[in-house]
This record gives sequence, C-alpha cells and structure tokens, in this order.
Amino acid sequence: MKWIKAGAVIIALCLGLVITNPAASFAADEVVADVLTDKQKQEIAALQKQALEQEKQIIEKYVEFGVFSEERADQIVKHLDQRFEQLEKDGFIPKPHRHGHHPHPDD
Repeated sequence: MKWIKAGAVIIALCLGLVITNPAASFAADEVVADVLTDKQKQEIAALQKQALEQEKQIIEKYVEFGVFSEERADQIVKHLDQRFEQLEKDGFIPKPHRHGHHPHPDD
C-alpha cells in the first residue's frame, strides 16, 4: 500500500511539473531556438530557478509528511538540479521529450 501511495504521489508530482512548467513538455521550433536574446534568457532563467526552488520545497514537504525518505528526496532533488543544468546548457530552450523507458536506480 505504501508503494501505491508513493507511486500516486510521484505521478501527481510529475503532472504538477507539467502544469507548472508547460514549456517542459514541448520542444521549441528549430528556428526559435536561436532567437532568444540574453535578456530573454535571463528572464526565463529567473523563472526556471524560481520553479526549481519551489519544486524542492514541495519535495521537502513530502519528506516532512513521511511520503519520501531523505534518500529518495535527495535523488529527486539531484535529478531536478541536473534537469536545470541541462536546460541552462541548452540556452533555456526546451528539448523534445525522449519517449521510452528511462532506467531508474530502483530498477
């Protein structure tokens, strides 16, 4: 039962990330990718950083409520940080979502 609850929470969290960050689920047009100015990138970076910090606060609340262990929360936060770093590296242009199974540490 605990695993079902944890799975449901993860699904809800993932859906929340798409809702709070709709750009994450869409790829930018090739033409658009090179037209962001430095100012626009800074603006997007600030919003993405704000969203990242909010996601981390949510994860900490799940730990506080006993939904996630500290270890699981650390894994999730590490993934969020990696995703932000990749987005930053890509100039804050969303990339296409890779379909298929992604290996997880628990697999």
